[in-house]
Amino acid sequence: MRGYLVKTDPKSFRKKEVHPKVNLQIPPLRYFVGCILMAAISVLLERDSHISSGGVSGLSIGIADTLHMSAGIVNLCIKTFIFTLVFMYGGRLTALWTVTGAGITGLSMWAFEKLPIDLDWPKWLAFAMILLFAKFPIGLLVSKGYSTGGFTAIGQLLQVKVKVPLSMSLLILNTLPILCMLAVHGVMSGVLTATIALSAGMATETWAYLSKIVLDGKNSVSSTW
Repeated sequence: MRGYLVKTDPKSFRKKEVHPKVNLQIPPLRYFVGCILMAAISVLLERDSHISSGGVSGLSIGIADTLHMSAGIVNLCIKTFIFTLVFMYGGRLTALWTVTGAGITGLSMWAFEKLPIDLDWPKWLAFAMILLFAKFPIGLLVSKGYSTGGFTAIGQLLQVKVKVPLSMSLLILNTLPILCMLAVHGVMSGVLTATIALSAGMATETWAYLSKIVLDGKNSVSSTW
C-alpha cells in the first residue's frame, strides 16, 4: 500500500487570539422598573415610617437621618465601594449594569425626596407593606441576574465564587441596617426593621422565583432554580 506525505502549513496551526466582546444588550424593562420602584419604596414608605427593609437602602436611610443628608447621595457613596468589588470579581459586563442600576436607584431616590409629599403612614400598616412588598423590586432584578449594587450584588458574588446561599449572605449583611435603625430611631424601629431584614434573603428569592414564573414562564424556572 503506497503511503502519501501530506504537506502541512505551519501557519495553519497557530492559535488565533480571540478577544471576547462585551455584550451590551439593553436589560429588560423589569430592570428599570425594579430600580425606580426600589427608590420609591425606600423614600416614600421606609424613610417616612422610620422602618427599613434592610439592605444598602436601609443603611443609607439611617446614615442620612443621622447626618441630615440626602439618602440618595449616601446610597451612591456606599454603592461605589460595592461597585469596585463587583468590577474586580464579577466582570466588566456585570459591573456595567450594576453601576447603571445603582445610578438609576440613587438618582430616583434623590428625585422622590424632592417631591412635595409627606406621607404619614400608620406604623403597622407601613410595617406590613414593607414586609410583603419591599423586596419585590429586587426580585425583578435578580430574576434576570441583575442587581443595583446593594447587598444583593455582594450576595450574588459570594453565591458564584464560594457557593454561599444568597439568603445566608443577606441575613449576615442585613445586621448593619438593623443596628443603624436601632441606634437612630429607637427600639421599635430597630425591632421592626430586624423582623423584615432578617427575612430579606428569603423574600428576595421568593419574588425572583415568582417574577420568573410570571414573566419568563415555568420552563425558565426549572432550568435555573
